[in-house]
Amino acid sequence: MSDERLVSCLCVTRNRVPMLRRAISCFLNQTYQHRELVVLYEADDPATRDYLATLSEPSIRPVEVPTSPKLLLGVLRNISIQASRGHYVAQWDDDDWHGPTRLAEQIGAIRGSNKPACVLLRWVMYDEATKVAFLSASRTWEGSLVAERSAVPRYPDLRRGEDSDVIKRMLSENKLVGLDRPHLYVYIYHGANTWERSHWQENLLPFAQPLTPENTERVRSLLML
Repeated sequence: MSDERLVSCLCVTRNRVPMLRRAISCFLNQTYQHRELVVLYEADDPATRDYLATLSEPSIRPVEVPTSPKLLLGVLRNISIQASRGHYVAQWDDDDWHGPTRLAEQIGAIRGSNKPACVLLRWVMYDEATKVAFLSASRTWEGSLVAERSAVPRYPDLRRGEDSDVIKRMLSENKLVGLDRPHLYVYIYHGANTWERSHWQENLLPFAQPLTPENTERVRSLLML
């Protein structure tokens, strides 16, 4: 579209190049054309630095930050926003799968509402330990945030849970529109997530619905980019 405004996908990563490679493939496959990917990593992560150096895609911008002092995830997210150039920003977690129309559909939802931000109300969940996929319960899923850059409050200085804080504030300020398109996102539990397995088992799985074996196989095939 000729009136597309730049969206900056913000990817904070650390030492997991295979997952990052998939996240970058998802970025490159987006149907929304006017986009950039800001990949933020720490200086003691040479594997990520070396991998990014092999890419010749101008829409992917590596941002290296010092290792000392050690920065919390919330601070790193704020730095990625500061480094972005887009009118919109999108959280682009490195360990998840992002459908090719995710940006187009979420920005379309923003444009069709009077709200400056959009989150998905449901998404697909995949457990790498058991090889089973699920349809999540309905809620405002933090990792799916796409928003006008100016509407995103500062992330708190937390090691985890920083995005929940931002979503709660944006909800209280009536800034969010919800989009029920679970096919746009696969949240993956792989054993090295920010939250441990007990969080997955106690707070997510009891409220999710297992997909059929056929649909689980479709999800698995998507993740093998």
